[in-house]
Amino acid sequence: MDRIVKKMLDRLAPSTLFEVKSGIRQVAIEIILCALSRSGFFKQAALNGDTARRIQYGLDGYSHNLEFSLLKADPRFKIAKFLPAIEEELKSYGLDFKAELKENAKDSVFSSAYINGNTGEHILLLCKDKKLAESVSETDVIKVKIDVDTDPPLYAAYDTVKRELTEPYEINMYDKASLFAEKIDNTICRIWNSRTRGWDLYDFDFYIKNDQPVNLKHLVSSLLYSGYVEAREGMTLDEVKSNLCYRFKEVNYERAKIDLLPFLKKNESLDAWSTEYFCGLSELLKEV
Repeated sequence: MDRIVKKMLDRLAPSTLFEVKSGIRQVAIEIILCALSRSGFFKQAALNGDTARRIQYGLDGYSHNLEFSLLKADPRFKIAKFLPAIEEELKSYGLDFKAELKENAKDSVFSSAYINGNTGEHILLLCKDKKLAESVSETDVIKVKIDVDTDPPLYAAYDTVKRELTEPYEINMYDKASLFAEKIDNTICRIWNSRTRGWDLYDFDFYIKNDQPVNLKHLVSSLLYSGYVEAREGMTLDEVKSNLCYRFKEVNYERAKIDLLPFLKKNESLDAWSTEYFCGLSELLKEV
C-alpha cells in the first residue's frame, strides 16, 4: 500500500528536506480526511482554514493543520473517538503515525489532537533515501494538528467536495464565500508575533483577483466571535472595507513576505504589495 503513498508524494515533486517533510504531511492529511469521512465525522463538522482553501482553489503552499467547525454547537464533542480510525487508516497505507490528544484550557471551545510520525522512518520508507533520513534527529516528527471548534461563528454555508484515494470519498467544508469571510476575519484580527501573516495577505489578494464575494453575515459573526472592538451586529460592507484599509496601513509588508518564501516557487507576485495596493483591493470587495 505504501506504493500508493509514494505515488502521491511523487506528484508533489519534493526536493529539499523541508519539501519532503511537507510533502509527507500533505499525504498524511489526505489520508486523515479520508478516515474522518469514512467514520462519519463530516455529518457533524466541516473543514475550514488553510487546508480548505488549498483544496477549494488549488493554491500554492503546504498545509500544516486541519481546522474544523461543528455544524451545530456541541460543548460535549470530543475528537478522541475519531483518533483510532485515523491511526488505522494511516496504518493501512503503511504509515506509522500516532494520535495524541492535546490538552486545551478548561474554557477552550476547541477539541484538539496531534497526529505524529517519525520523520526519518517515513523518509526512508517513502523516499528510500538513507542519507536524507539519517540527516534528521531521531526525535524529529512530522506533525499534523487537528482543531475542532465546538462553538463556531454562525451563518457559514457549506459545500460537499469529492476526493479520492484508493476509492472516492466525500468531505464537508465551508463554501468559498464563507472561507473568504474567515480569511478577512484573520486579516483584520490575527496578529502573529506582532506582525501580519503573509498567507493572510496572499489569500486575500487571491480572492479579490478571482472576483470572490464574501459571506458578510458569517464575516460579521466571526468578527464578533474574535472580539474585534469595531465589530457590531449589522456591520456593513463599507465598514468592513474601512477596517481592512486601516489594518493594511499597519502592515510591514517586507516582514509579511517572509512567511511565503519557503513555499512559493515564484515571488514576483509579491512585488506590488503595499498599503495602496491592498487598500485598492479592499474597495473591490463584494458580498454574496
